[in-house]
Amino acid sequence: MSNYPIFGCYYYPNSSQYIKSYAYLSHEQITLVDSENTTLLSSTLDDCQLDSPLPGMASELNFADGGRFVPQDVEFRWPFTLKKHGLSERLEKNKILIVASVLLIPLLLWLILYRLIPSVAVYSVNLAPASTIETMGKQTLSVIEKVALEPSQLSTNKQSEIQQQWRLMLNSLNLDSAKFRLSFYQSDYFSANAFALPNGRVVVTDELVELLKNEPDALRAILLHEIGHVQHHHSIRLAAQAAASTVVFAVIFGDLEGILEVVLGSGSSFLQQAFSRDMEQEADEYAIKNLLKLGYSNHDFADAIEALENNLKAQEATLDDTWLKYLSTHPSSQERIEYARQYKPL
Repeated sequence: MSNYPIFGCYYYPNSSQYIKSYAYLSHEQITLVDSENTTLLSSTLDDCQLDSPLPGMASELNFADGGRFVPQDVEFRWPFTLKKHGLSERLEKNKILIVASVLLIPLLLWLILYRLIPSVAVYSVNLAPASTIETMGKQTLSVIEKVALEPSQLSTNKQSEIQQQWRLMLNSLNLDSAKFRLSFYQSDYFSANAFALPNGRVVVTDELVELLKNEPDALRAILLHEIGHVQHHHSIRLAAQAAASTVVFAVIFGDLEGILEVVLGSGSSFLQQAFSRDMEQEADEYAIKNLLKLGYSNHDFADAIEALENNLKAQEATLDDTWLKYLSTHPSSQERIEYARQYKPL
């Protein structure tokens, strides 16, 4: 046996019960004895396993039967530690590597969340089943109806007039009228606006219809912009990014709850999310191209954005922070207006 004992606690196999004991090393053998020098356990070192010791923590020795010995001295290291776990401990004590990991891990997360996941989402949208997309749209609308929408106050004649224009536009562009549906709601939260859901339903507020009542071509431009979001699968891409991000954080923090909800879509998260600038620009281009295809002017889109911008400025003092954050993610209105007015088809 070694000339000096190693004092600590021996934990019985698969139990939290322990006894204070002494460990003695002799060649390739370890023996544990209690305070009365009664042998508790004897084992070869080959049958033992060492946990990789962290600075400030005891180097725990595990036995084949499930028992373990924990030295009282947290600075104590087994003589055979360097052969088995020395590298990992040296890495953990290397200040340069610690600083590098502090800097590189956030960078790696940023690359995953803002570069890798969006890229994967672009290619994954075609894998989403139609039933899942329909469920996403229905669930989102159901939640938004409860928190931000009221029944439309538009007259039946006005709704019918816009619906007829909508159907004519879909027919001219060979778009599926069963997929692309138009709904009207009154909304103090959204004010004068429109938005598209993943399943192709487009929601228009009474306030937007009132704002553009003398500019039907501008309203058409807005509707085409929302169709563009659907055609480019922007909502599905956002959902895919949210789901993938949730999985990444779940792996890091060990919490997998709620992933299914993210995959299916959440209306409350829709209210907090906004399309990226690139997505908005894609939808803008889609709207302008199809305005020209239908025989209208690219200036109709610019007029629509100008009207929305003027309305926003008039209401800026009354808009809540959430909606202002949503609008701040869009490309600047002036950029979009100039792009539309200067647009020339290839």
